[in-house]
Amino acid sequence: MATRRAIIVGSGPNGLAAAVTLARAGIEVTVRERSATIGGGTATHELTLPGYRHDVCSAVHPMAAASGFFRSFELASRVELLTPEISYAQPLAPGRSALAYRSLGRTVEGLGADGAAWQRLFAPLVERAAELSAIAGSPCCHPATSRRSSSWGCASCTRALPPGTSGSAVRRPPRC
Repeated sequence: MATRRAIIVGSGPNGLAAAVTLARAGIEVTVRERSATIGGGTATHELTLPGYRHDVCSAVHPMAAASGFFRSFELASRVELLTPEISYAQPLAPGRSALAYRSLGRTVEGLGADGAAWQRLFAPLVERAAELSAIAGSPCCHPATSRRSSSWGCASCTRALPPGTSGSAVRRPPRC
């Protein structure tokens, strides 16, 4: 019987996930990457000054360590995932930025008058972090996850609207 072979183009998270899955199925896998390092858009490099590390394409991967796929081959024991205190910042006006901390409470405090809306939007997601992790990698229209997540997902978006604003402004995803 001929050896089954696969070539994966790109060593980003999806390419590496495909390579692991195929290799576990007994398929000989070759990964091709044009860059000098693996990681694709998740790579971090010193782009400006020595000691200042930048995410090349992406910024925040809060679900990486919680992913069922990555947990199945113990990602945390193989790759060092760095989690900064501040996940990202958004410039607002000259001299002002909104900072998204790992802590919802700290982020809310820093947003001043907008903190309450941020709290209404994200608190239901933070409260259900374990449940969110469980369904994040699930099929989009799986009946159990659709019912469970729809009960708090869209409601969370509606609650974040300023008082007196019509919920009809929120575009909801199509039903499965």
